[in-house]
Amino acid sequence: MKPTKPILYRAINTLLLSCTVFILHAQDFHLSQYEVASQYMNPALTGMYFDEKVNYKINADFREQWRALPSKPYTTGYIAYDMPYQKQWGFGGYIINDQAGTENVNTLSVLMSAAYKITTNGNSSAPYDLTVGVQMGLLQKSTHPADYLYDNQYSTTALGGFDPNLPSGENISKTAIFRYDANTGIYYRSHNKQKKVNYYGGFSIFHITKPNQSFIGQNDRTPMRFVWNGGAYIDVNRQVMINPNALFMLQANAIELNIGAMGYYRIENTEYSPGFGLAYRYEDAIIINIGLKQGTNLCSNIYRISYDINTSPLRNYSGGRGAIEFSVIYSGKRKGRTSSLL
Repeated sequence: MKPTKPILYRAINTLLLSCTVFILHAQDFHLSQYEVASQYMNPALTGMYFDEKVNYKINADFREQWRALPSKPYTTGYIAYDMPYQKQWGFGGYIINDQAGTENVNTLSVLMSAAYKITTNGNSSAPYDLTVGVQMGLLQKSTHPADYLYDNQYSTTALGGFDPNLPSGENISKTAIFRYDANTGIYYRSHNKQKKVNYYGGFSIFHITKPNQSFIGQNDRTPMRFVWNGGAYIDVNRQVMINPNALFMLQANAIELNIGAMGYYRIENTEYSPGFGLAYRYEDAIIINIGLKQGTNLCSNIYRISYDINTSPLRNYSGGRGAIEFSVIYSGKRKGRTSSLL
């Protein structure tokens, strides 16, 4: 006999979750528009706007994936606030929440972030900025064991082979854990206005404390995540800017490589610059980006949407559909304050 849909879906979800837990043990969740979540990429970017004349920024990103599969989609939400302080400092914080499918394996991180600019912007002897940053906060993970299917619940007499009413035989002592987490990073960016090409690059380390992520009382330490990113801002002319970029992440035995480019074209006599970009995440997805920049290079809001075309073996189940992602970067100025703080 054919299994009923609820049991079939739970079995598929359990299989997906098993794969996800294995992956997450080695690698954190990722974002296609990783540069939007700048504090999640590198703490040294907190409140560091370089040539931009802005008093504060709000960054937000929402990602949904695996909707094509017969399960609840996986979602990741990010929101952050940061601001510069007395030219050399930057302060802020972010919240990122990831929910993995129907079984609601949820990861919530709340971190405060600070950065310090080692160099002074505009110093002719050092036409670049070098910044360092640290983050500290809490990591919370939760799960719902009753929503899973276990091998002890397999029965040849049950409809579909599984009977969720049978005891699981598992001893899961906790459904939620709280851990302290800390990250650090360093970042470089050139700002020579006489040149059409200016380079940037950063290195950051996440989970320095290696928080224990076990729900069953064992010692299961989160491996540190190492992140390298770099690229260039190329001013082709007064209207066209191209940003080739790359990201490399290493966590335990998991590796992620993302290479792409984003370009903007300024429409004359307006404050709008539409943008388009392509990227490739190695052995995973082709990423299409569409964006709109509102404002000048000194102060602008950016709105973007991206779509992942899945190229991994899971494309046989997803039909190539991967993830859709929306993001907003809002740049603001407070009344009564000027950009002289920057």
